[in-house]
Amino acid sequence: MGGSFATGGSAMTPDMFIHIGPFEAIFLLALGFFGGMLSGFIGSGGAFVLTPGMMSIGTPGPIAVASNMCHKFPKAMIGAYRRYKLRQLDPKLAVIMAVSAIAGVQVGIQVQKQIYEALGETGTNLYVSIAFLVVLPAVSLLLLRDVVRAKKLGISDTESTLPKKLEEKFRLPPRIRFDVVGRTHSAWLTIPLGFGTGFLAATIAVGGFIGVPSMIYLIGASSAVASGTELGIAFVMGSTGTFTWIYLLGAVDFRLTTLILATSLIGVQIGAVGTTYVRQYYIKMAMATVMLLVTLSRALAVPGYLAELGWIELDEGVVETLNSLVLPVMAVAMLSVTPLVGYPMMKVRMKLKKLGLLDRAIEASAHTGSGNLKRLGIFGVWTLANYYWLFRDPEWWPNFVTSIPHADPLTGVVLSIGVILLAIYWSFIHGSFAHAFLDLIKVSALRDDLAKSIAQSGYEGIDAWASEVKAGVGA
Repeated sequence: MGGSFATGGSAMTPDMFIHIGPFEAIFLLALGFFGGMLSGFIGSGGAFVLTPGMMSIGTPGPIAVASNMCHKFPKAMIGAYRRYKLRQLDPKLAVIMAVSAIAGVQVGIQVQKQIYEALGETGTNLYVSIAFLVVLPAVSLLLLRDVVRAKKLGISDTESTLPKKLEEKFRLPPRIRFDVVGRTHSAWLTIPLGFGTGFLAATIAVGGFIGVPSMIYLIGASSAVASGTELGIAFVMGSTGTFTWIYLLGAVDFRLTTLILATSLIGVQIGAVGTTYVRQYYIKMAMATVMLLVTLSRALAVPGYLAELGWIELDEGVVETLNSLVLPVMAVAMLSVTPLVGYPMMKVRMKLKKLGLLDRAIEASAHTGSGNLKRLGIFGVWTLANYYWLFRDPEWWPNFVTSIPHADPLTGVVLSIGVILLAIYWSFIHGSFAHAFLDLIKVSALRDDLAKSIAQSGYEGIDAWASEVKAGVGA
């Protein structure tokens, strides 16, 4: 693989990496938590919050995209595992789409590289922002249409008729049975979908906007299975894409990655658990709401990029005013995640507690309270030691990663793989801390029978389930 890539040339330089002070660190930790919660809830990776969020504090577009991809693949690995346990991930569909997504990632990175060489940092910022302005509103309107239909019909979610037609008429072999989805499709249907997912993920770090809707509207997966399967795909294309971003451009800022990862690994598990507390159309509504807010944030930044490139003339005062609104609107988008995900969980848990059935309604923790405290202490200290190592010299990482594209091919490959392994190691430590914390506060998924009852009947399904349990049927 190394021989096929050019070295040097358009690689990032250390001065392009932002200074991380107390404000930036707190913002990134908050961004990671809210983005992770949204990612676990909707399965898109949360990049439509994370990438613009990093850009709103001055991170160049390529570095924001690359750093988010590095953060996403270990987080997706953890989220995918939890969704697999909940039978919300189709392994065969994830593997087949991931293979073509790898090709899409490589092409997407080359496109980003060409734009950077032609128009510089501002050009890539503009490209990323415009891509968001095109993709986010289109997908959000599609999702809101389904929400309105589902609520009107009083069902858990709408179901497209197109997957059934494709299953019957597009029969080009090989045809594969996707057991969790419950459909049999030609493998050639999934190849362009996977490629598009990878391409979009590499260019703007958002692949779920193609992956999730395509699995819903073309493959026939439910919202929960589509979002869970997307996390599996994100792990594969994220790890291969991270390698390319490092080897080719030296664009991964691991300081950003780890700060976001620290809290997103808690948020992603809360979000994944939250899917068991709601009807499926609610997941679409949450996704659409945050998308529209992020769209507004990116729209405010576009005039400044156009003026900087000299493509339009705009008063400096107007540009400053618009730029001053980018971060506040982004903050509103971030903060909106908590009520969207947290309110249904609190509402259901409070009702179950009043019924005296909360402990019987949730999945049991694998560890006792004292065991959780011990794990929390061990991995908490370990985490702090890791941060001390990374941040003790603020210039070390920018100088290190930007040297990789200029190294000889073998050294570049080894160092790039080393960064990927470092991200996995970091996610293991943070993930263990997150598991202990969540087990300690008893943030657990609902039992499968109760979750299905809520999905089918809404909150009224809780009473039906409770009656069965008290009668001894569901105990």
